[in-house]
Amino acid sequence: MSSPSRLPHPPPSASYTRDTYKRREEHKARTGNDHEESYILTLHTNREHHMLLTSLRDKYFPPDLNKLAAHIALFRALPGSQLPRLEHDIASLTQSRAPFSILANKPFRMRQGVGIHVKDDTGGLKSVYEELKVQWTSFLSQQDRSFAPHYTVQNKVADDAIVDQTLRELTDQFHGSHGQALGLSLYRYERGYWKKVKDFMFEKESSA
Repeated sequence: MSSPSRLPHPPPSASYTRDTYKRREEHKARTGNDHEESYILTLHTNREHHMLLTSLRDKYFPPDLNKLAAHIALFRALPGSQLPRLEHDIASLTQSRAPFSILANKPFRMRQGVGIHVKDDTGGLKSVYEELKVQWTSFLSQQDRSFAPHYTVQNKVADDAIVDQTLRELTDQFHGSHGQALGLSLYRYERGYWKKVKDFMFEKESSA
């Protein structure tokens, strides 16, 4: 599938705007401090794959709410009070891991949008998540205690007909995108925006 042209965007849900955006309780780290900085950990992929999925997000996501490029988030609410530990654990893990292949393949319906499932035949992505989850379980948010790899290409759209149309279009036109997982990226959360802190690249050589 080639990169899509920009099309008119659907309006966002009336109850969810840039001015009213707030994080839900289940999306906050369990530290007892509602005011500390929050961090996000995502998969870092090759540029071609990343740009294609980002072009889909740009096409379908309400522009007033679309502050991010396409991403696969492993953890969405890591506490800033644990930042030295987070960076140490991520660096230790990536030093012992090799890059692996992923496939963004099947679109699926979300409550107010559309996502695309991500397959990982090697088990590398789930293994990375599980290893870090074990180390960080004491402070993980409710949301971060489970992981279903996917890209969100549309969300916060109140009109069901528009969401259904997006799902039909992607089902008909999107035929999958193979990518290479090259490492992990850590971001600081700033009211919906993400500011990159550091990329941690997988350092072990592939066995292929």
